[in-house]
Amino acid sequence: MIPITEVPDEVFAQKMMGDGIAIYPDNNIIVAPCDGKITAIMENTEHAVGITLANGVELLIHVGLDTVNLTEKIFSVKVAKESYVHTGEELITFDKVRLKELGYQDITMLVILDTGNTKKLEILSETEAIINQTNIIKYID
Repeated sequence: MIPITEVPDEVFAQKMMGDGIAIYPDNNIIVAPCDGKITAIMENTEHAVGITLANGVELLIHVGLDTVNLTEKIFSVKVAKESYVHTGEELITFDKVRLKELGYQDITMLVILDTGNTKKLEILSETEAIINQTNIIKYID
């Protein structure tokens, strides 16, 4: 994991969409970082999904930089809009090799779009995150 300020993209690095973290995934599967409702899916490219938690916190999971410009099918969303997901559930799979062949990075951003009803959010700085084991964001209601 790296701080969002180190992402090589101005929109993310300057927190224009919100604070968060970035992860270089080990494999081609992006999983839900929390329980919540799928509130947005980037329909054309399927490179990003939005999740809203019960407390109103809104997250964006965005795979790659400039991947919105892809014309080739690289990503596949595994959930439906308005469905509920649980921590560790598959959200997106992608062709990691082809993505790199096309010159795109697979860095994945987790952006907090709205803090909802929480009083405080703390982004935990770990160097490595393990699915279903590592807490990356702590919130206080």
